[in-house]
Amino acid sequence: MEEDENNIPRILAVDDSRVMRRAMTKVLGKAYHVIEAEHGEDAWTYLTNDPDIQVVFTDLSMPYLDGFGLLERMRESDDPRLREMPVIIITGKDDDDETKQRALDKGASDFITKPFDSVQLQARAKAHVNFEQTTRKLTETSDKLEQQAAIDQVTGLGGQTYFCRAADESLAYFKRHGGQFTLLRMDIDDFNALFIANGKALADKILEQIGKTLAPLVRKEDMLARIGLAKFAMLLRDTPIEDATQLAERIRQEINALSFDAGGQQLHVTVSIGLFEPHLSEDSEIKALITEAEKYLNKAIEAGGNQTVVKSLRKGSGAEHLDVNQALRLLAEGKEDLLKPHLGSLIEQVMPLLNYIGQQSSDDMARAIQALQEKLEK
Repeated sequence: MEEDENNIPRILAVDDSRVMRRAMTKVLGKAYHVIEAEHGEDAWTYLTNDPDIQVVFTDLSMPYLDGFGLLERMRESDDPRLREMPVIIITGKDDDDETKQRALDKGASDFITKPFDSVQLQARAKAHVNFEQTTRKLTETSDKLEQQAAIDQVTGLGGQTYFCRAADESLAYFKRHGGQFTLLRMDIDDFNALFIANGKALADKILEQIGKTLAPLVRKEDMLARIGLAKFAMLLRDTPIEDATQLAERIRQEINALSFDAGGQQLHVTVSIGLFEPHLSEDSEIKALITEAEKYLNKAIEAGGNQTVVKSLRKGSGAEHLDVNQALRLLAEGKEDLLKPHLGSLIEQVMPLLNYIGQQSSDDMARAIQALQEKLEK
């Protein structure tokens, strides 16, 4: 009997309300061993001394150490068990989306709103205990630990550890033998708001489908990974910036075309992409290059999202690349000021077309202008 009790999953319930703690224990106590903590400091003591705790349910507003502080302390811990442990945030009716987004940014795994019903609480506990148990099994041998670090379980793509290690090896190769690569950083636009509005199940479906969409688009010699909640990265070997830009546009369009069922309504997602083609030197470091690529990702996000911003140091232009379709979209949105840094690049792109138009006869030009006027009058 004692052996069976030791095998019962252990859950930590953290809330300064004794009523809420007892309610969780009453609902979950038949299937789980529930440990109660009054605030974050008590919870931290339990977590650091009880290696069998698998899931944390925590309130946000508590004395001594609140839910944000507990979450931050866990995600910054040197112990990978605490960094990766599922943490479900208990939100109240007064907690707005901004509060939930802050919790997501600090590493929350899921949310449940109080007063919660027993079915929802049991479902959250079961899902996250199963996930934690699966993760823990993968760490039982060194080979499985390596697998966990390399593969993202939701998308099936490489994980952050894999990407940084493999990209570092590629950089070392190019330093020795020459060559070049382009880094692509992509974020799903407004993913935190989407997560909050629709829940973890749909968010995971979106991530899974995006992973399936991306995988066939890269060559075997390239690298593709999910490196954060809604963050993806690619390293494209020996790929000219023009080809990388075409790939980015194809990715953006294919993801735009995806459709998801959100409570009977069709939901579409968009992505922002930053492309960076560095000039490699002996001093180049992969983390710094990824950070540089994220600068242009952030420019795409700041410009309204659903677009690509490109920077190539090999071209020597010193300016980010914006294609004509993106420029037209910014004009339609009334964001003319964002085009000013790209005028030279845009002129370069349309110059062949302008030269072609200039070579046409006056009769052809007159007919084209007349057709355009008739179209505008309709």
